Amino acid sequence: MTSNLPHIFVPEHVENAAAYIRAAQARIMANRAKGARKLWIAECGESTVQRCVEFLSECGEFAPIEGSRTHPLVSASLGDFRSKMIESEMNWGRLTVNQTTAVLSMIDRAAKRIDERAAALAEKAVTAKHIGAVGERRDFDLTTVFVTSFETQFGITFVHIMEDADGNVVVYKGTKPIGQKGDAITVKATIKAHDRRDGIAQTIISRPKI
Repeated sequence: MTSNLPHIFVPEHVENAAAYIRAAQARIMANRAKGARKLWIAECGESTVQRCVEFLSECGEFAPIEGSRTHPLVSASLGDFRSKMIESEMNWGRLTVNQTTAVLSMIDRAAKRIDERAAALAEKAVTAKHIGAVGERRDFDLTTVFVTSFETQFGITFVHIMEDADGNVVVYKGTKPIGQKGDAITVKATIKAHDRRDGIAQTIISRPKI
């Protein structure tokens, strides 16, 4: 945005010309942004502009909720397009009408994804059951649905979330990788615990052997 700024005249008494020019450019850009924001409001309405700004700035309606780093709707919308909208709003003080419509659609899609996930979790909470008895060592035929890993003081820890043919959830957390997302595996393991997460029954296993 600074490339099309007018030439800045520096008075002779100014000792630091570069600092003077930067300050003058900042004032010009702030005034342009203020004018652009007024035009944006005139085109799209104050409430719409406010909602877009709060969404892109993660404040107000879209401020992080307690215990979370980001608002759920923001988390469900992270990506290059949102980053470009943030950059546009910061640089120009506004979005175009089409960009505004796109941001509102982004919020709606995020809300729909959250609702669909909540419905799926609710259904899973009803259908998923614990498997076997704690302490039992047995075979499991599973499909891996999620894998992640993280560093600890003892090395890398892997977390595998898997499901059997009935949709029951089996979780392994340990130092041994046992598959990638989408892998179908047969594993012998010990049932370490019966747990629940988000209301869904989970069978926690240890000492897996493919």
